[in-house]
Amino acid sequence: METSSLPLTKKDNIYRSLTQIIVEQIRQGIYEGTYKPGARLNIADLAQSFNASAVPVREALRNLEAEGLVEFRPNRGVVIRELSANEVRELFLMRLPLELLAATQATLHADDAALDESEAILNRMDKVVDTEEWHALHDKFHHEFYGLSQLPRLTQYVEVLRGQMRPYSKIYLSDPKHVRMAQAEHYQMIAAARKHDPFAIRGALVEHLRRPAHMALKALGVTDLAQFDSHFELLTAPRPS
Repeated sequence: METSSLPLTKKDNIYRSLTQIIVEQIRQGIYEGTYKPGARLNIADLAQSFNASAVPVREALRNLEAEGLVEFRPNRGVVIRELSANEVRELFLMRLPLELLAATQATLHADDAALDESEAILNRMDKVVDTEEWHALHDKFHHEFYGLSQLPRLTQYVEVLRGQMRPYSKIYLSDPKHVRMAQAEHYQMIAAARKHDPFAIRGALVEHLRRPAHMALKALGVTDLAQFDSHFELLTAPRPS
């Protein structure tokens, strides 16, 4: 695959190592679709585009492999990882309890000033629907909101799982109806957090994940979602008395 030029800025070099800069820029290229699932990444071409040696590029790709975004394959080199329907199913089943934990803890710890900042992100999103900025703000909202949980390891794990779905997220984030419903659920999450009511946030967040899971699985050829729903609901159903 021919790689596009991704120049390194002087500011980047001040704050992060070369490997970290390359990780961030390749990751962003994967998220934005510059590098598509299944595409091959040529280390020499990447090194040239970054004006760097192959060593930090290879280190960066190993970091991205640990995040589940690329694979080192025999006889093919490095490729952007493709997800099967089973892997998408697994990701959403993993995300649900982790994101519920992050969200419910955020409702217990968030103060009004922090929630005002998160709501301001939503207000900006309302003004830039159908643009790439909306997608960036969507990620920022979840990062900031889950960060209010005061559980940094959890937030990091959630972001890794969300990142693995990013190349596929346009399947559902390009659907205007889903975007409207997702945005309404974001506001419900803020309202629940202002009341410090962790139970009020559960319904909104469950649907916030179930709907895109259905859309992604259908796009990958899954027609029977009953088993997925039964497993999804098992994670949130109260224990029978």
